[in-house]
Amino acid sequence: MSATWTLSDIQQAIRQVTGRFSPSDISNADLKKRINQYYTLIFPAEVKLEQKHVFYEFTTTTNQTVYDLPLTTYTNFEPPALCNKFAMFWYQDPMRFKYDTMQQYTFGTPWVGDGTTVTFSTTVTGFPIQPGSLTIYDGVELFEDTNTIWTTSDITIIGSLGGSAIVNYATGTVSVTFNTAPLLDNNIFLNYILFISSRPQYILLYNNSFTVYPAPNQAYKIQMKAYSVVEPLEEATDTPYLNEWGRCIVYGTARDLLADSGEMDGYAEITALYKEQVAYVLKRTNQNLLNIRAMPRF
Repeated sequence: MSATWTLSDIQQAIRQVTGRFSPSDISNADLKKRINQYYTLIFPAEVKLEQKHVFYEFTTTTNQTVYDLPLTTYTNFEPPALCNKFAMFWYQDPMRFKYDTMQQYTFGTPWVGDGTTVTFSTTVTGFPIQPGSLTIYDGVELFEDTNTIWTTSDITIIGSLGGSAIVNYATGTVSVTFNTAPLLDNNIFLNYILFISSRPQYILLYNNSFTVYPAPNQAYKIQMKAYSVVEPLEEATDTPYLNEWGRCIVYGTARDLLADSGEMDGYAEITALYKEQVAYVLKRTNQNLLNIRAMPRF
């Protein structure tokens, strides 16, 4: 075997370790798929590769609060986060985020039923309206806005009994048509949160997305540290980012393959060798971390 770990070398070593010597046991294509599943997904998460510890940034869009994580290019995002170089409050607990960014609801009863009228309209005071905050209720039919994306266009909300409401966040106009006319003298409740936009100061990492608050009133640059994914090995001559990772990839892929096949004795044996290789790979990261430790004050 050459001094450099190529994809071909890794495949051959895995066949030897697992006893799958022939393509009839596992094809080269399937074996390459298993290698890359380990190498691009499991390996970076387990060893937190210092070589892939980079800055990640994205630019906000006016009035947009939710941003999907770039999971195909990055894993593991870390605080602190900066918004145009200003420190942000970092959260991974959605309830704590909601509590600390608690926004005041406006509760109103702009309409009263007469037993005949089914359609009611108004423009809220102090518009615009925050997406996902509005509810309308006459005691019988509930209209609940579940949209989370800001838009200046009208949105439609379907009531629990089939009625419909038209809402425009930007203008604050609300029109609702109940499936059945609200009863005589019944209050019709309209609840919502006023939309606030400025420089985001809070950021939540949860459910494969970032949520910022307040909503950005312009384009802001959000920055933080993250781990970028490693590139998959495609060609037979492709090599890992660092040659020293080769044997770790062999044992990591082999143990997953054995576990999925129920070969637990072999899995236990390979796991011991795998942990030894993970520790070896981590030595470089640990040494680099030692180099940046604060110097004692004496």
